[in-house]
Amino acid sequence: MTTTPTDTFERELGKLYHAELEILDLHADLAEAAASEDVKTLFTDHEADTVEQIHRIERIFEELGEEPHAAGSPVMEGILAEKDQIVSTNAPPDLRDLDVLSTGMMNERFEITVLDRLLLVASELDLPDEIATGLEANRQEAKAALTEMEAIVERRRLE
Repeated sequence: MTTTPTDTFERELGKLYHAELEILDLHADLAEAAASEDVKTLFTDHEADTVEQIHRIERIFEELGEEPHAAGSPVMEGILAEKDQIVSTNAPPDLRDLDVLSTGMMNERFEITVLDRLLLVASELDLPDEIATGLEANRQEAKAALTEMEAIVERRRLE
């Protein structure tokens, strides 16, 4: 249980680290489950961003003088369970892409929420600018990925 802003920051950073590590596999599985090339490409192209996001989080741990450590989250476990259900279902291509994109959007929204929490607490704790800069870079990349997924869903809705 967290009782201080420092505890909250450490818990959320561990949660974010765990999520990013899981996302490497999540995106590979979603790409494989996707029916269309544009959706497959969206998830396979995001791998390099995810690796860089993991490195940024590891640098933040180093800045804090801590070893990187992952802390699970019931929300992330739910997203992974959703993915497992999707990849084991033989849905028609349009529905499969929608399921894949929806799971990806859930994941990006979760990341953004955790990052928003971390940025707020980092500000309250007056942590070094390098920490906020790394978190903000991750947030911008998550937001860009979410926007890209939403655009594909919107295009298909209008077809």
